[in-house]
Amino acid sequence: MKEIFKIFQFLLLMYGVFGADEDEVKSVSVMEGDSVTLNPDLTHIQGFNQILWRFGSQGSTIASIVGKVISYEEEEIFRDRLELDQTGSLTIKNMRTKHSGRYKAEINHSTGTLLTIFIVTVYVSPDVIDAAKGEMKLMSVMEGGTVTLDVPQLTGDELIVWRFGDEEKLIAKHDLEAKSPPLYDDTAERFRDRLKLNDQTGSLTITNTRTTDSGVYKVKISSNKQTLYKRFTVTVSERGLSGGAVAGIVVGVLLLAAAAAGVMYFYLRLRTTNLPNQTWSVLTEDCVIINPDTKIQRGDEIQWLFEDTIIAEIKEENREKTPHKGPDERFKNRLYLDETTGSLTIRNIKTEDKGLYTLKIRRGREILHKRFIVFVRERMRPVMEGDPTTLHPETEIQKGDEIQWLFGDKERTVLAEIKNTEVTKYDGTDKRFRDGLQLDKEAFTLTITNTTAAHNGYYTLKITRGRDKIYKRFHVYVKERRITVLEGKSVTLNPARKINNDDVIEWLFGDEEQQTLIAEINGKAGEIFIYDDDADERFRDRLELDKTTGSLTINNTRTEHSGVYKLEIRSSSGDSEQTFTVIVREKVEEKLLKRGDSVTLKPDTKIQRDDQILWMFGDQDKLIAQIRGGTVDDDVNERFRGRLKLDKMTGSLTITDIEAEHSGLYKLQIISSSRGILCKKFKVSIKQRNEEVTAGDPVHLNTALNEIQRDDEIQWRFGKENSLIAEIKGGTGVTHDVPDERFRDRLELDEKTGDLIIKNSTAEHAGRYKLKIRSSKGNTYRTYTVTIKVRFVEVAAGESVRLNTALTEIQRGDEIQWRFGKENSLIAEIKEGTGVTHDVPDERFRDRLELDEKTGDLTIKNSTTKHAGYYKLKISSRKGNTTWKYSVNIRGAAVTKEARTESSMKEKTDSRRNRVNESATVEMPLLNGDDLDVLNEEEGTS
Repeated sequence: MKEIFKIFQFLLLMYGVFGADEDEVKSVSVMEGDSVTLNPDLTHIQGFNQILWRFGSQGSTIASIVGKVISYEEEEIFRDRLELDQTGSLTIKNMRTKHSGRYKAEINHSTGTLLTIFIVTVYVSPDVIDAAKGEMKLMSVMEGGTVTLDVPQLTGDELIVWRFGDEEKLIAKHDLEAKSPPLYDDTAERFRDRLKLNDQTGSLTITNTRTTDSGVYKVKISSNKQTLYKRFTVTVSERGLSGGAVAGIVVGVLLLAAAAAGVMYFYLRLRTTNLPNQTWSVLTEDCVIINPDTKIQRGDEIQWLFEDTIIAEIKEENREKTPHKGPDERFKNRLYLDETTGSLTIRNIKTEDKGLYTLKIRRGREILHKRFIVFVRERMRPVMEGDPTTLHPETEIQKGDEIQWLFGDKERTVLAEIKNTEVTKYDGTDKRFRDGLQLDKEAFTLTITNTTAAHNGYYTLKITRGRDKIYKRFHVYVKERRITVLEGKSVTLNPARKINNDDVIEWLFGDEEQQTLIAEINGKAGEIFIYDDDADERFRDRLELDKTTGSLTINNTRTEHSGVYKLEIRSSSGDSEQTFTVIVREKVEEKLLKRGDSVTLKPDTKIQRDDQILWMFGDQDKLIAQIRGGTVDDDVNERFRGRLKLDKMTGSLTITDIEAEHSGLYKLQIISSSRGILCKKFKVSIKQRNEEVTAGDPVHLNTALNEIQRDDEIQWRFGKENSLIAEIKGGTGVTHDVPDERFRDRLELDEKTGDLIIKNSTAEHAGRYKLKIRSSKGNTYRTYTVTIKVRFVEVAAGESVRLNTALTEIQRGDEIQWRFGKENSLIAEIKEGTGVTHDVPDERFRDRLELDEKTGDLTIKNSTTKHAGYYKLKISSRKGNTTWKYSVNIRGAAVTKEARTESSMKEKTDSRRNRVNESATVEMPLLNGDDLDVLNEEEGTS
């Protein structure tokens, strides 16, 4: 059977977090080539210090936000695919099956850590793509000839999928990024050895064409930037007759048929319509009704398929409903097809029922397709280690039924049973359930007391009723008690059950291979023993054991106290044990600075005479300053030369004239003969750069480098797409444009410093710019937010108002539109080089407008109060659309509320800063494109 999609199943590790919510797990599915956005809960984001996105079982970091700085790790599998925004949402573009897996958002607050886990499944392309998408191209070829279906220019990371015919069968696929050879999938062998997919261009060539090759070919091209669709209708003509002869014969036959029968018949090919696909996620044992949400008409023929196999159908001739058993009889006696709605019911759904379900409705000459991707998840019962859990039958138990509770997935072990009202319990072959089971004779429930990791697994209720057998399965997942605490704080580990007077309590530290006894209570005597000198003396003077509750407290925690703690209780009523995993997060003192600032990093402890002081920087802990034997050395690192001062008395480190290259992690290590090793960490960050200029002025983005070193590399990127717009490699600088050409002839790159200049800025240049500096010292990242301001114009009543487009000359083919007010009334335009002005219904602009056909500038002569308000300019060119907004205020007369409010606000700071020739130009922030769309909606414009 052809595999339609691949589903990866993961055992989800769900654990509690100290001072935070439990992990949230979400399942997401996406088709290869598409994008997906993973959104953490917005309530988790508020007030965060740091967000880490991790991938895979190893939890490798792939993206992060620290403060407001976004960075991406150099993971080849995600190259140019990731996009992280300030809300914490992570977008992965142009996905492949290798991107399936476990994604974890780790959101750090001052009070703890919140986690959200996403299980992402990327499935291979289904049988169908949307027939309505993409441009159509008609092509014809003579039988035996060759035809090539060309696609747009490729960039090297595309996934190309070719399909053919009404059934849209997959015939060829190529993943350029994987650099694997093209795949040809032609199960009917229609095109055997006659297809060739160009691995450089993506074009499909059909050789030795036949008339049966006529039809519609569709291609979907997915890249990291976009998804394109294209369709080709190919006609293959028979050899032997000219086109004129064929046409004459066809017309003659049709005329004769019409004369003889008075009717002319045309052959119509069956038309296929693809209804929207749906994805369902259900739990095992549910009764699932897959409803197509489309009206079934009289005479419709209905077929339901699972993968490629028919499992239910209604035929036109007798309207009989025919359920099938499906592959390996998996659906036997579990399917119901509703003739009225076309819905398919699957009773007692199982994990093996997951997959692709297809509904086909044949209606005259039309075939309707609808596809449902169904995921089936096990019913999981999470329980905290040490707590009891009870399994309920949730089905009616009849008199005379024999009940068995079994444990295990395949080789099941009987745990408990009821026969003839007699209850019997078993310990299991490995005694893991000894004294830990309770079976309720009335409710037939099974309770596992004091759960441990050994109780993870599948439990099955088996009901024997005469010759019938009924099964119900449960999946119990025991979560370890995981506690997270900030370094320096205390943490208390509490037993899950009450402690009796004669209980023997033992607390151990370490994994199973090397456990160390650190505290105990000795039964009836009630004596408490603390062994804090063991385990490398890491617990010295830090442990407290509560005689009444058995709770263990660790005071003044350090990272070395992270690990597994095991509680063993020996009691006359039975033995039990619990496991706790403690994570002590490093305490990091954060410093947020501006370029050029100075900062002093201070220890939390008093320095003693014989202490050795080490200050280190970066992920590699490079030594930058030290005190050894009373001697101070604070000039050991080139990056900090002349900037460091280490205080011999306090151990404090002062860094002066801070630049971006000095941001990062600083670590203080104090080695003392009496106190051992003490550590403290600091994180120094530089505030994000904000650049604000007036439209038309250049934007200067500075790297803060005096000179680029020989092997340094510089990259400048722009926008959500993270488009590369400039780079320096090997001392040579190159600039690039983006697809809409907004940077065309506007970028200048300084090869000495790496600074980037955007000339003649416009609204479309506003946004986020990212700089990456790769050097022998490591990678440095910076983010710049650029705001472009527009003009607020104020003149005295009676004067002229001139609104400038900032264009030196309108290009051929450009179009200009000027609009006014909330009604968005068109008052002037230029098309094909010709300018026209229009008045509004109240004629306020009558004989007052002048439009410059060279620059597009608009002048309003002899202005009055009626001319105050908002003016909008739209410039349409081959580079795209540019939108501007102007607010006009007329002095000496009543003005609109909007203009008056803005005028009052601006006059306080800028009213006379840009006054020229009796008019004032006051700067106001430009709205981005998205903001303009919202504003237009608010004002009732389109």
